[in-house]
Amino acid sequence: MTTNWSLFHKHIGAKPRQFFEVRLLGKAVWHATGMAETWGTDGLDELASPAAAQERYDALCAEAVAAGFTPTRQLEIDLNRLDAALLAAEIRDGARNAFKAMRAAHPDQAMNGFALMSDESAMTIVPVANSEQALAGDGGGDDMRWAPQEWSFFEEGAYLDIAYRMILPYHRDIPNEVDIDALRSWVFGACADALRQLGDEGVFGSGAERDAVSVVFCVADGDCTDDVIEPLNSPASASRFAAYRASWK
Repeated sequence: MTTNWSLFHKHIGAKPRQFFEVRLLGKAVWHATGMAETWGTDGLDELASPAAAQERYDALCAEAVAAGFTPTRQLEIDLNRLDAALLAAEIRDGARNAFKAMRAAHPDQAMNGFALMSDESAMTIVPVANSEQALAGDGGGDDMRWAPQEWSFFEEGAYLDIAYRMILPYHRDIPNEVDIDALRSWVFGACADALRQLGDEGVFGSGAERDAVSVVFCVADGDCTDDVIEPLNSPASASRFAAYRASWK
């Protein structure tokens, strides 16, 4: 199903704080609002005709702006077509901002890890970071270096709210033909691709600095088969992980 989608946010600085979104679904208009990183509260207005639905859609968008929300995205989305490049770009931009904010919030910490975590149902995207100091406090072992679930900094997920809103329709009562396997492949692949792009940009540094940063995509409640580590890291860092993995045997 193709929908017109408008997403609005209120921000604290550059960080999304509240959202308001509207989707035009033929003769119906779906809308939701709430705090970033939450489902919020939603409603569905059934109208008499597509023209009436368009009028309601436009009115809700105007209400959002009048209430102080800023337009974030206005797109035509085919919910049955999973656009991997679009999702990866949104995740990349949100993750870049999240990592930058984590560094700014903890200037006394030498950040040595960044990860994106999802879940088995591909509903969430959580950015997590770690530091040399936090790792040392946990014993300094490679079992912690490659375990984002145990890392220390995870407070910047709101920067990924746009990507989160792109995923949520597949978990709500909004008509689509996407099955769970396709959804998982889309979300997990886009997360890994976003991290690769950030590495290529130099977000995690270069040379020795890059070698010191562990970059991970993982499914927090999964069996590790969907996790991506070695392709996301520098050769030196990937070799370190490979040696650690070999030690499991």
